[in-house]
Amino acid sequence: MTTIAIKPEVMLQRVADEMVLLEPESGDYFTLNEVGAIIAEQSQAGKSEDEIASYLTEVFDVTLEQAQQDTQSLLEALVDAGLATHS
Repeated sequence: MTTIAIKPEVMLQRVADEMVLLEPESGDYFTLNEVGAIIAEQSQAGKSEDEIASYLTEVFDVTLEQAQQDTQSLLEALVDAGLATHS
């Protein structure tokens, strides 16, 4: 399975219950809600998509299928924005 990882140069900053991801070279940024912030933090910590989805089911009242879909969707959006890569 391909893993998606946030690029090492991307800066993550929590602001209240949101997170901002910034790529300093290009100025590209992405604002995440609380769930997105958890997904980003878990990804940056080296967790797989399945591990992240499983964690989301422990923290939120969500099915594994929904957590997997949300995790994959967000990580792919970060790739499209140039803030993450397939590894």
